Amino acid sequence: MLRLEAIGVQLGAFRLKNISLHVEPGAYLVLLGPTGTGKTVLLETIAGLHRPTGGRTWIDGKDATRWPPEKRNLGVVYQDYALFPHLTVQENIAFGLRLKKEARGEIKKTVEEMAGFLEIGHLLNRRPGRLSGGEQQRVALARALVLKPYVLLLDEPLSALDRSTRGRLRRELKRIHRELGVTIFHITHDLPEAFFLADHLALMKDGGILQEGKPEMVLRRPRSRTVAELLGIENLLRGTKEGERYLSGLGALDIPEFPSREATGRESAVYFSVPGWCVEIFPGKGDNPYTWKGKMRLAAMNFMNGHVDLDLVYPSGEHLKTSLSRREFGNLPVSIAVGIVVPVGILKEGVYWFPR
Repeated sequence: MLRLEAIGVQLGAFRLKNISLHVEPGAYLVLLGPTGTGKTVLLETIAGLHRPTGGRTWIDGKDATRWPPEKRNLGVVYQDYALFPHLTVQENIAFGLRLKKEARGEIKKTVEEMAGFLEIGHLLNRRPGRLSGGEQQRVALARALVLKPYVLLLDEPLSALDRSTRGRLRRELKRIHRELGVTIFHITHDLPEAFFLADHLALMKDGGILQEGKPEMVLRRPRSRTVAELLGIENLLRGTKEGERYLSGLGALDIPEFPSREATGRESAVYFSVPGWCVEIFPGKGDNPYTWKGKMRLAAMNFMNGHVDLDLVYPSGEHLKTSLSRREFGNLPVSIAVGIVVPVGILKEGVYWFPR
């Protein structure tokens, strides 16, 4: 439905570098990256607001690189919603349909159906200034969706909302995608939001795409330290790969069959990416597939949101962080506190290495 081929954009000192992405029909692609990395510039380039210096944009199988915005049939929802304050909700939703000169009766029917779908039918006669942030967001979504766009472009649509409203709107976006089957291109810097919504994830920094793929695969196999940090992976161990041996700041890692990117040479400097869920304290006995077992001192402990975050440190100075539910914490075989030394295991599943 949307394909970008080597797109480049120059805006002053900032530029997008050779952006290539392929969004399948009906997909929910989330573009994740820090503020100032070019996500909105890319979205506006797709919408036709910036002319690329190179590359091509394909929409619904057609070369749309030089098409003006109004010909692209894309729905755009910005962070600030961009509703017309002097128009009612009904008039805001109907605005694009009127520009397309749809019949008045058809416009009324379409607006009412979409308002019912998004549960804002009772707001049709109000103006945006009398709506909450979440209600304004639904109106902006309705205005974009009534046009039946090829792709719905969402520019950090939830970042201005409070935590509770943000959670409700995430679920609403999930429902919209599931029930309408619309193709969505969503940009955000919020990691939980990205993983909740995306069926395809692309990571961006400094005007370039670093990695893309299914969220679970990107999380399991980051290509670089930057990607790992964007994904919230806190446990990155420096080490080396020497032939078939793997050495880290914790000592030797037992990894007989280790999926990874190929590093050049027999001996390479690498990072070991260790997701927090791979770190167990008081590891099980028997044939559990641990890549490393040892003892670490509990350096810090934080109780938050039904979980207990633990920071463990090895004598070499290497840190490992993990999180337990309150129930898991309460079921530990001994009571633990900051300063105590505990046995620790790292599960083989999920650990990954990449060249340093």
